[in-house]
Amino acid sequence: MIRFNVKFFLLYLCFAIHYCAIAQDSIYEKKTLGKILNSKLGEISGIIPSATCPHHFWVHNDSGDNATIYLIDTLCNLRCQFNLENIKAVDIEDIAWLKIDNIPYILLADIGNNKRDREILSFYLFEEPKFSGDQTVVTVAKSSIREIKVRYADKKRDAEAVFVDPVDNQVYIISKRDLRVGVFDFKIPPIANHVLTLDAKLTLPFTFATAADISRDGRQVLIKTLTNIYHWNRNSNSSIIETLLASPVGIPYEVEPQGEAIAFDPHSANFYTISERPLGLDSYLYRYEKR
Repeated sequence: MIRFNVKFFLLYLCFAIHYCAIAQDSIYEKKTLGKILNSKLGEISGIIPSATCPHHFWVHNDSGDNATIYLIDTLCNLRCQFNLENIKAVDIEDIAWLKIDNIPYILLADIGNNKRDREILSFYLFEEPKFSGDQTVVTVAKSSIREIKVRYADKKRDAEAVFVDPVDNQVYIISKRDLRVGVFDFKIPPIANHVLTLDAKLTLPFTFATAADISRDGRQVLIKTLTNIYHWNRNSNSSIIETLLASPVGIPYEVEPQGEAIAFDPHSANFYTISERPLGLDSYLYRYEKR
């Protein structure tokens, strides 16, 4: 969620103009799939394709909503909502996918920190729900949810962008409001009984990162800011950190009202974006298709 600050916006604009000098990749064509009409979906901040229900997506709102994920189809029709039992959400800002023992899981990132007053942040890990077709509201049992708590080593910070490397299930966080965003990572512990302390592994020369994803084959990374989308190709022998050290390619992007969500499709070729609905503006699900 955005909290407007004139000074920070001007600094952000300077970085955006500078970073726009990178190479641009125009091989993607944007197509509109559907329009969000359901009033429950007013502040969508994350999206991933469903692994258990083809041609559907998991989305969530950020601050102001409960710990809930929503299943929508490609036309943006709400099919079902799944409520996480006895989980008190503060500001869920992204959703990520992973597999454990070949079973699809969801990682929900409650890491929003607009006021920078949260020291301990939470991730919620649970097996991806299955949709029967006749459900409208489902409860995800508390007993099936693992909470993973993290803190940053140096200071409290805001973040909205998370992905999990399918090669080794390492979790990556890209901070938001740092003038050079930080990249942090951690391994999901076998038993989440303590708070993980995170150090930045590198910084990237832009700010206001609002979303990120990695392709299902682990070979591509996307990071989205308010005004740009950056794309990295990963070599088979490179780590994520090594990949992000290289210069990305920019993908032409028409700015959405408050675009905070991006996701690759399951086949790793195309990707999707969707936005919040600030001031009642329209929100659409877009697919960027390779020509």
